[in-house]
Amino acid sequence: MRITNTSDERQAVHTTAGVVFIHPGKSRDVELTPEGEKIVSASGFLETGAKQARKRAQNVKAALDEEHEG
Repeated sequence: MRITNTSDERQAVHTTAGVVFIHPGKSRDVELTPEGEKIVSASGFLETGAKQARKRAQNVKAALDEEHEG
C-alpha cells in the first residue's frame, strides 16, 4: 500500500517489516500491520490510495454486472 505523509514532520508507520518513518511530503510503499492500518486510517496526516482503489474496483464490478444483465 502506498502511504503519503502530508504533515510537516516525519511520521511513523507500523509495517510488517517494523516501524518505518515517512518524511514530510514523501510517499512509501509498505505492507501495514492490522494495527498500522488502524493508525493510518485515524491519522489526519497519512493518506493512502486505498479509497480510490476501492472506488475503482466498485465501478469495475458495477460495469461487469451491467454487462451480464444485458
